[in-house]
Amino acid sequence: MKEETVQIFLRGLKRAGIDFVITLPFTQAARLLPALAEDPQFKYVQVNNEGDGMVIAAGAWMGGKRPALIVENTALCLGAYALAGLEGMYGGMPMLLLIDHRGSYGDGGGYWYFAGGQMAPVILDGLRIPYTRIGDPAGLDEAIVRGQATVEASSRPAALLMECTDHW
Repeated sequence: MKEETVQIFLRGLKRAGIDFVITLPFTQAARLLPALAEDPQFKYVQVNNEGDGMVIAAGAWMGGKRPALIVENTALCLGAYALAGLEGMYGGMPMLLLIDHRGSYGDGGGYWYFAGGQMAPVILDGLRIPYTRIGDPAGLDEAIVRGQATVEASSRPAALLMECTDHW
């Protein structure tokens, strides 16, 4: 992720009122993660399991925070069980899912990205989680704000699929 994209990302999180950020580290976010950890606006939590991140985000919401979970699309695939459980027990739990969508159409990344790239929209549709796709970082901050507005209006998760382009 380019430094200018990191700044756009941080600006969007702040404008959206996000104050609790959970990540499962991944290569594309190498510049973003230290910036999140150093920013006093965010309570920043790194996890090593996708489902843990989702239930921690749910607990943060119950504790009065506005959580965002930043992961790769493969993490969405692996954490779908936790999201389904939150759906079954609580009717969904408000959280903004910011998903690095490698393996999407036009991504020249490795073949290993494409299973997650193909399955992420299917999982979001299956769980009835509204989402949008963005390929240009210039609109990222506004997309984050709109995503959080969706979360708060619906009291359920919403997702932003950040498609891999040369900009990231």
